[in-house]
Amino acid sequence: MNERDLLILKYLHEFKNITKTANALFISQPALTARIKQLERELNTTLLHSSNKGIFLTSTGMEAAVFADDVLKRMAEFKERIQAIDDENAGMLKLTAPIIICQYYLPQLIKAFKMEHPKVKFYVSQAPSSRVVTMMHANECHFGFLRNDFGWEDDGTYLLGTNSIAAVSRQPFKLADLATMKRIAYTTDTYYQKMLEIWWNNNFPTQPKIDVMVNSLNLCKEMVYSGLGFGLLPSVFLPECPKAHSIILEDKHGKPIERNTYIIYKKENIKNKIAAQFLEFVKEHEFASFLQLNEHN
Repeated sequence: MNERDLLILKYLHEFKNITKTANALFISQPALTARIKQLERELNTTLLHSSNKGIFLTSTGMEAAVFADDVLKRMAEFKERIQAIDDENAGMLKLTAPIIICQYYLPQLIKAFKMEHPKVKFYVSQAPSSRVVTMMHANECHFGFLRNDFGWEDDGTYLLGTNSIAAVSRQPFKLADLATMKRIAYTTDTYYQKMLEIWWNNNFPTQPKIDVMVNSLNLCKEMVYSGLGFGLLPSVFLPECPKAHSIILEDKHGKPIERNTYIIYKKENIKNKIAAQFLEFVKEHEFASFLQLNEHN
């Protein structure tokens, strides 16, 4: 039984749903079902039953899930103790965030925090918001940053700020012009992608003329500011290129479409002195003050 198997048991207990468990682990449902059957063979027991109302763990399945949760917590605590063993007052803070947070906010945020706590070390990983939630559930990081609410129901959530979404182009344009303009698009979270699709379908009868598809928001922004086409970008980017033209997207009620940014955490992790100090520091400062943008001509 490996760490992935422990997570399978943990998520089956939490979600009581095969689809949600498979999505949380980024594997297919058939692959998840096959692994559950393999676990049942290894343990010589039946872990779960299915009914018209969904799935439920058997008594041995519940025992296995409790064991898995305990082992995962002990593994996380062990790793943290090892990382902090060199200095009682020093430690490692593990942060996970989407690309826009990693590139545009965390450098200045970490720099400012380390001015007050120079011995603290950081491990930062980049992940889409949906993956951030998965990593937080698995205790792979102390804090996660989310763009919009992705269903974090464990313990702590703190709103850091709100941004709008804008159609942006180097060329002057009106909203109606977007239907015939070349678009630079990028792959992103399914939730965000669906939100943009709904906005487009509410405003235009035809599909967008996607001329270039890229795999990152930052690359999309650079191509838009180079004049290759228009893009749908977070409004925080607008000061980067004063010469660009933009229109804030609005829903069908005329209200700006917004995305919230949150920091999420588990209260049990805040018992760690360094984690508590970091959370307090973040709450005491305006998150927008850490924004670091590049200038485009």
